Amino acid sequence: MAPYLFLCLFLFFPHLYASFSSSGSHSCSSLIQFKNSFSITEATFFDCGSFDGPKSYPKTNSWKEGTDCCSWDGVTCDHLNAHVIALDLSCSCLYGNFPSNTTLFLLPHLQKLNLAYNDFNLSKIPSEFGRFTSLFYLNLSNTGFAGEVPSQVSHLSKLVSLDLSDWAYEQLTIDKHALEGLVHNLTEVRHLFLDGINMSSVNAHVFMNLSSSLRALSLARCDLQGKFPKNIFDLPNLNRLYLGDNQLSGQIPRSLGNYLQLTHLDLSWNQLSGQIPFSILNLMQLAYLRIVGNTLEGSIPDEVTAFPNLISLDLTNNLLNGTLPSWLYTAPSLKDISKNSNPNH
Repeated sequence: MAPYLFLCLFLFFPHLYASFSSSGSHSCSSLIQFKNSFSITEATFFDCGSFDGPKSYPKTNSWKEGTDCCSWDGVTCDHLNAHVIALDLSCSCLYGNFPSNTTLFLLPHLQKLNLAYNDFNLSKIPSEFGRFTSLFYLNLSNTGFAGEVPSQVSHLSKLVSLDLSDWAYEQLTIDKHALEGLVHNLTEVRHLFLDGINMSSVNAHVFMNLSSSLRALSLARCDLQGKFPKNIFDLPNLNRLYLGDNQLSGQIPRSLGNYLQLTHLDLSWNQLSGQIPFSILNLMQLAYLRIVGNTLEGSIPDEVTAFPNLISLDLTNNLLNGTLPSWLYTAPSLKDISKNSNPNH
């Protein structure tokens, strides 16, 4: 019935067909020009094969002029009007400078964009990314971008997932105002990954205004400094929190025990001191707990071993006293657990 209906519409309203055809042709042309902005090298530094993911391969090899781009690898269209609504070029061996006037920005209907694990040769992230006001998913992780994260990214108020992580070059920075805009405007965001972005000039209190819908927050290796603020997060739905490899000091706030949905918590390699708060024992969903490389003192709470879903536990390189029960080392559910909290004992 649906194909018959479309045929009738195109026969009786030929201008609809012309609009449909020209829209698709325009999108395909824009994609071809975007493809031609880069060279293809299978020796890019960012190879997905180094991680738990697919091998890199040049997806754009399937992109041929004169063919329907809605059938191209990595391209998804709205078949009602031929608008390109999703583009997944992750792990596609793209190499070269990212043009600020790229024809990619002529695709205003994009809802999902994934350019992860390519190498854009220390280009700046163009402010024009702020034009993609329909985006709900944006992944620019490990793409070799450098310089300041443009404040225009905060204009993407529909984003549910944003990943700007940089695990290689670590050349991205973000200033106070851009980060404040990001935190304030992304009211729908559920997954926020900013690992490796230099935030040394940022006060960690800015994260107190994060969306309560947030499920995962990763700020590893961001050079966050100062005391770990109490009540920094009011995130009842948070299940993953990664703050490792920063310079946060002071005690682990007892308020962390309020995040009852947490399954992953990593506070490793900071400058945290004092005792492990007993409120952490409220986190009965924890599967992954890592607080290695701080200066925590006192004894290990006996109850820490009672987490029913625990898979990985690491408390090494602290000043804690005592050892964990020997039965843990043969427990089938535990894959990675520290035997002694202080390797010098």
